[in-house]
Order: sequence, then C-alpha cells, then structure tokens
Amino acid sequence: MNMSAFPRTAAVVLALCCSPALAVTTLIDPVTNNGSFEFAGGALNTTKIQVWDTGALDVDHWVEWAGVSTAGNDSGVENTGNASDGTMIAFLQGGNAVHNMTSWLAAEGDVFAFSWDHVLREDRNHTVSLVYDDGGTITTIAGSEVDSTGVLEKISGVYQIPAGSPAIGKAIGLGVVSPGSYPEVDNFVLQVVPEPSTVAMAGLALVGLAAARRTRT
Repeated sequence: MNMSAFPRTAAVVLALCCSPALAVTTLIDPVTNNGSFEFAGGALNTTKIQVWDTGALDVDHWVEWAGVSTAGNDSGVENTGNASDGTMIAFLQGGNAVHNMTSWLAAEGDVFAFSWDHVLREDRNHTVSLVYDDGGTITTIAGSEVDSTGVLEKISGVYQIPAGSPAIGKAIGLGVVSPGSYPEVDNFVLQVVPEPSTVAMAGLALVGLAAARRTRT
C-alpha cells in the first residue's frame, strides 16, 4: 500500500510508535544527519555557505545531487532569521538539487514518513522525495514525491516500499529538487517503521485520515 496520497505530518503518522508492534527509527532530524542544517565541517556552524560542497566547510550530510542539479553556485545554508529549528535554513536557487543519504537499507514493507518546513517564499516550488543509492547514482523512488504547496507550512509524506521495488536492499535518503527560485526550507525529518503488520498499517491509515489537515507555521 502506497500511503503517500494521504497528507499528514510525520509525527502524527508515527504516533502509533507507542504500540509494541511498531518500532520507529529516526534516520534524519535536527540531531541526526543534520536535518536542520546546523552543522558544517563536522561542527556547529553559523556562517553562510553559498555552495553545498565547498571542501573545507561542507554542509554535513547534504550533497549536491549529481545528474539532477543544474545550478549550484548560489545554494546552501544561512541564518536569515526564518529557521523553524535552530538558526540555519537552506536556500536553493532554481535548478539546484541536494540529497541526504542514510545507512538504512530498504526492505519490502518498510514505511517511511518524512516532513519538512517551508519557511520563506511560499510561491517558490520544490519537491522532496525518498531516494536510494543505485550503485552510486542517487535515484528518486517513484511515487514518493511530495510537492510544496504554495503556502508556508510543515509538509509531509508517507510511502511504503512495495514488493519488487528497485530500492530494496539499497541505502535510503531524502532528495530535494528546486525548480523555483530560492525557497527557504528547514527541519527535515525522516523516520521508518520496518515492515509493520497489516493491523498496524490499518491503524496508521486511520490515524492519517483523522489528521489529514497539515500543521501550518
């Protein structure tokens, strides 16, 4: 079951983690894999970085997406006063794309929930999706894409790995593609419930339907 069609926050979707049947693992958040862009060069950073992969001061865990990104000379992190977590946000010029990979290897039935905050320039479209490492090529998981909504809010998606998915056995992450000009985004979260039971999945769907309204910032 692909649950990405039901809009809801990752926190609500995974509220069932209190059930013994579900074990939630956080793969990306503000303290895991630099989900809120606070770290660069292995340390807390407050300096504007205008290129994702600068060498000496790379933004930790975020890498320009080779083969997808078409512009990268003015995209990175900055303190603009608009952060929803910490002090730093990410800004992406039109054509820029980045990814954040984890060590989690996808299995059939894994349910991934992800969210992020669109904090400035609500009309600047961008897309977030699950991605996998296909022998060094970072590839979008088809059907997992979630688009920005045209308003400033927390945006979220949920996706279950189906049988036969090319992502099975591959490392999973998040990818961000920005055809719009300079959206500011922050506070990326990615969580996974490994192969939940059918009963638990039904519960997830009911919780999601009951909480279909997104949380606006």
